Amino acid sequence: MITGIPRLSVLIITYNQEELIKRAIDSLLAQRDYVYEICVSDDCSSDKTWEVLKSYEQQYPGLFKLNRNEPNLGIFANYEKTWTMPSGDIVYVLSGDDECPRGWFKTAVDFIAQQQIDYLNEYFAVYGDYEARYPNGDSFVFTNSAIETGIDPVRLSIRGIIGNRSAVCSKKVVDSYKVVSRGKSHIAESAQDRQLPLFSKKVYYIPQVGNIYYTRIGVSANIDAEKLKEREDIETYAMGVLQENGYQAVRSDIAYVKLQDAKTKSYRLKSLSHRFKILKLFFASFDPVVSFRAFRIKRYIFAILQRMPHNKPIKMKI
Repeated sequence: MITGIPRLSVLIITYNQEELIKRAIDSLLAQRDYVYEICVSDDCSSDKTWEVLKSYEQQYPGLFKLNRNEPNLGIFANYEKTWTMPSGDIVYVLSGDDECPRGWFKTAVDFIAQQQIDYLNEYFAVYGDYEARYPNGDSFVFTNSAIETGIDPVRLSIRGIIGNRSAVCSKKVVDSYKVVSRGKSHIAESAQDRQLPLFSKKVYYIPQVGNIYYTRIGVSANIDAEKLKEREDIETYAMGVLQENGYQAVRSDIAYVKLQDAKTKSYRLKSLSHRFKILKLFFASFDPVVSFRAFRIKRYIFAILQRMPHNKPIKMKI
C-alpha cells in the first residue's frame, strides 16, 4: 500500500458466492496499492465460499480480515457484523457479487487530498456513480450528481434520488451506525442505507463510476411473497430509525414514506379504499424541491427499451 494516504478498509458480505466472490475480490486486488485491508463476513456459506476466502488470506498475508458466522445470521445482520471489523481511516462497501471499477480508489483518495478533507476527524462521505449491469448485457449508469444541489442528502436518499453504492466514507461515520436488523427480516434494508447520509456531516460528489452492480442475481432477484410481506413497512421503519436519531423530516417526505409502503402492500390489498389512500398520499408527498428530481424519465425509457427486442446491449445514463 502507498504510504501517506488514508488507510482504506473494504467491507464485503457474502453467502454462497464461491465463483462471484472472486470477481469482487480481484477487482480490489487490482487496486491493492490503495487498499489497507479487506474485511469479509461470510454468512455460514454451504458451498466453498469460505475455502475461497481462506485461500486469498493465505496468498495475501495481513491483507484480509475474515469472519464466518455460525449459524447463518441473514444478510442484514451479517452486514452489521462488518461494521465492527474495519480498522482503517476510510471505508468502502462492496457486495460479494459486485465489482469495484479500476481506478476508483485512486480517484477517491486523490479527491480527499485535493479537498483537504480531515479524514481522521470529519464525518464525511464521497459519492460516485454506479453502473447496473443486467445478465443480457444491458446497463445503465445511476448518477449521484444531485449531491451537488445542496439538498439535504437524507431527503435525496428517502426519495431514491441518490444511492450508497460507490460511496467512500470516514470510519467515524461507520462507527456511528446503529444496529437495526431484526434477525433475517428484510425490513432493515432502508434503515441501514439511510444511516450513511444521516451521519455524514459533509458530502461530496465525483462524476465517476465507483461501483458495478450486477443486477438480477442477488437479493433483489429473490423477493418471494414471504420477503415481500416482511418489507411492507420497510420505509416507515427506516423513517422511525431516522427520527430516533434526531432527524426532523418534512411532512411531504413522511407522506412519501407512507406512500411507498402503501404501494408495497398493494400486492395483497386491492380494495378501492386502499387505492384511494395511495392517491391521497401521492398528492401529500409532492414537493417541487425533490419530486421532479425523483422522476427519472430516462429510467422509464430504459425499462421500455429493455422490453423491446434488441440485438445490441442498451447503455444509458439515468
